[in-house]
Amino acid sequence: MPIQATVENGKITSYGTEAAASTDDKNKKTDKKQDAYDKEMFLQLLVAEMQYQDPLEPTSNTEYVSELASFSQIEAVQAVQDQMKTLEANSLVGKNVIMLVNSESGEGNYVTGRVDYVMKDDEGNMKLSIGDKLYSIDDLQSIADDTYFEAITVTDAFFAMVNKLPNVSNLTADDEKGIVAARTLVDGMTAYQKQFVNEDAYKKLQALEARLEEIKKIQGNAGDTSTESTENADNDNSGTDTSEASQA
Repeated sequence: MPIQATVENGKITSYGTEAAASTDDKNKKTDKKQDAYDKEMFLQLLVAEMQYQDPLEPTSNTEYVSELASFSQIEAVQAVQDQMKTLEANSLVGKNVIMLVNSESGEGNYVTGRVDYVMKDDEGNMKLSIGDKLYSIDDLQSIADDTYFEAITVTDAFFAMVNKLPNVSNLTADDEKGIVAARTLVDGMTAYQKQFVNEDAYKKLQALEARLEEIKKIQGNAGDTSTESTENADNDNSGTDTSEASQA
């Protein structure tokens, strides 16, 4: 990896990598490893410093040893961080998690599920397996216990059911089954679960229920009117038959 360094009076004052400049624009997440001091980069910087040092004021061996010691400390810290991340990932197996995953368009989508297993990809990044798909551990939003996860799952299902129902103005009697199913679901929730119910979705359900009752009344009144008309017609026909019989 080519290194670009600014040297003044035999000392490196700034540096950068060409690889950092050519990072894929589609990946908007900051790659933490770009800022890490790996062994190859350090050695190249050390060679550059030795090559461009001021001959009149050469760097002492003590300074080189100090730089090597600093690098060793950084390398040790990185090793501990990698181990901690591995332990953290392994501890998530069997846990319910909520991930915030960015799509290609940059829009964030929530993914919930139980972690089946963890693994490292070819680049050494930890991945969580959720629903037969792999997600970066960096996308981890929160860890949920079973009670909370169940509450989120059931309230999301309620929101989806109500969202599929039409607006009040487009409601018909054929939508009664969906309304009853949504009401049954929300009524069956615990008090804890109801705390997570979307308020707008619940208000929509109430409005749909009220409108459904109106539709039923209208249809009921129409049915009563039809029955009365039929009965009146039968009575008229019965009177006609009686009159004809009397004449006979």
